[in-house]
Amino acid sequence: MLAAWSGWSDAAESGTRALKHLVRELNAVKFAEIDAEEFYVFTEQRPIVHNTDGGNRILRWPANEFYYWRSDSAASPDIVILIGEEPNLKWRTYTASVSDIATAVGVSTLATIGALLDSVPHTRPAQVLSTTVHNDLGARYSHIKYPRPNYEGPSGMTSATIDAFAKRSIKSVSIWGHAPHYLQASHNPPVTLAIIDAICDLASISIDTESLKTEAKDFLAKIRQALEKKPDVLQYITTLEQRYDEELAASQDPEPAEVIDELDAFLRNRNLDS
Repeated sequence: MLAAWSGWSDAAESGTRALKHLVRELNAVKFAEIDAEEFYVFTEQRPIVHNTDGGNRILRWPANEFYYWRSDSAASPDIVILIGEEPNLKWRTYTASVSDIATAVGVSTLATIGALLDSVPHTRPAQVLSTTVHNDLGARYSHIKYPRPNYEGPSGMTSATIDAFAKRSIKSVSIWGHAPHYLQASHNPPVTLAIIDAICDLASISIDTESLKTEAKDFLAKIRQALEKKPDVLQYITTLEQRYDEELAASQDPEPAEVIDELDAFLRNRNLDS
């Protein structure tokens, strides 16, 4: 199951847009939804009214919709997709409902999808951090080597759902995109694209992302144009670039323990040769 919620854990709408793109490209079929009545304060999470081309008025309530896609490859799992809106009320009741649906359709692994605002430059590849508390996700995911999460602090629907699934012995991972905090854009296509790439790697699937790549290219071009007359912001971005590059270089250096292990192996082999 892939799950994303708009709101606190969906910076630049990157997580929910990634799953909406998957639904479209996979032709996933809607099969269930959770009624909004119990879980929202409608003065805070207001329903949205739309006008149709025919002149009718449609009221859209906060939605939590489930889709499914059946894989035709042994390498890829069947996928259930939940696209929701973080509820205001009864989180434990809500996550129990999500868990009930997951159990009913045989979900064995959960991937929560989110995005956060971070001090990262838009001029570098969009960052995605994936984590899991499990040392072994099973044979299907043997290619996945995610680190353990180290975040502590206020949590959102992603953590609440992971906790509810854990009570049913369903393993989980988290995929988080990192959006530049200085870009006040409702959508950040490069981050959405990076999240989709991470999902495809996890689930061993391939989908068409050409439209998103075009959006990302246009988005970055507009950002460059908008920043031409903002020297203070450009200087700040240069600082972020320097820090990004330094952290990347440091992450590629071997850990001291790895160096010692390699040296020990070299010396042992040399002694054997002698």
